[in-house]
Amino acid sequence: MKFESVEVKSPNSHFDGARYSGDGSVSAIESAPSVRFSIVAKVITQVSARCGIEVPGFKSPPRSGDLDRTVRQQSSGSVVAVRIKDRPFEAVIADMIEGVILCNDLSIGKAAKLRNVMWSAVMQSERPSESTPQHKRTAVVHPSVVADNIEAA
Repeated sequence: MKFESVEVKSPNSHFDGARYSGDGSVSAIESAPSVRFSIVAKVITQVSARCGIEVPGFKSPPRSGDLDRTVRQQSSGSVVAVRIKDRPFEAVIADMIEGVILCNDLSIGKAAKLRNVMWSAVMQSERPSESTPQHKRTAVVHPSVVADNIEAA
């Protein structure tokens, strides 16, 4: 099992840099806790797979409303459930990472290395991509010509 610093491509790169402000903006959507949860889960999954350890599933919230994190281990795989609501998002990330460590029953030394690698990858994914332009995408609409024979359904 090898834990090295892993460079993770930002899951936000599929937005082609469409980070703009305003109501309904991409940046507002990306900052929604449930969307951030799924982005972080994807990053942690990628890091886990690259390190050759068991990749648990992630979900929210846990079945028990009294708990912030639960880990369910079955023969078919593990599931880490984390409560997002009314918590700092850094605590959510920490619970997700600790869930992976619990599922894999790692030694103290390996767990510490994995924590560092995962935190680094998550923090890297949280930064906006500097290689993409920061502008809105545009669409070109061509007016129809009478001879185009346009029909409506």
